[in-house]
Order: sequence, then C-alpha cells, then structure tokens
Amino acid sequence: MNQEQVKETMEIQRLVGKVANAEGRSADQVKFFTNDCQMRIYMGEEQILELTGHKYLEAGLKNFMSAVKRCHYMLGQHTIDFLSQSKATGLLFCRASQVTEDFGEEIVTEHCIYYEDIYERVSGNWLIKARDAHYMISNKQVLNK
Repeated sequence: MNQEQVKETMEIQRLVGKVANAEGRSADQVKFFTNDCQMRIYMGEEQILELTGHKYLEAGLKNFMSAVKRCHYMLGQHTIDFLSQSKATGLLFCRASQVTEDFGEEIVTEHCIYYEDIYERVSGNWLIKARDAHYMISNKQVLNK
C-alpha cells in the first residue's frame, strides 16, 4: 500500500466512524452517503429492508431506529480495497448495543453486524455509495441497572 492509499484508507475509516457516531440521527447520517445511495439490511440471510436515495434512506433509517432510546457502536476490523482513485470497497465489522423499552423495562439488544460497503469519492470527499448491513447475531435481555 502506498502513502496515498494509507491517507485514503484513514479518510474512509473516519467516514465510517462519523456514520456510527451519528447512529439514531438519520438526517445527520444521510450526509455521509451519495445522493443515489443504496442500503440493504439483512437479518441473518433474510433481506428485511432496501432503501435507495437520500430521501428514502433518511426516512427508512428513522423508522428502523424509532424504538431505540440509546445506542452504542463499536467498530472493529475494517478492510478496504481500492478499485480506482475514486472508488473502493470495504468490509467492516461492528458490535452494536441498542436500548429499547418493553412493558416499562429497558431491554438491551446486542448485535454482531458486518457491513459490505462501496465508497465513492465525490467532490474530493469519500462517501458511501452502497451498504449491505448483515445482522448475524442478536441477543436481547433486560438491562441491569
């Protein structure tokens, strides 16, 4: 990997960190995606959602996260492959904790997720063009206080 690719890798890693930091705020998240973006969400092998474009991405993410009171995302291994100077793919592993409420009790759901991303450089900035989110393991329990 040359010095330019190291710099570009760091920029893409900052991008996905900003997306995770904005989780639960769909209007903030959308600005890290291209206008013609596509996101698909899978629970195990089943696709449960597909969103295309800013308008639908924002509304879909807002709805998807509507029951979540608090969340925390821990990003893990992230591999990036450059296809050209303006296009790259990535594989990102994540552990997410989401707190919801059920019958007056707070419930924490732990998710093990991996993302398959396509990144595109637009006007000098890396953005996510496509993201497949694979929720592979989910575990719910009452949150201990």
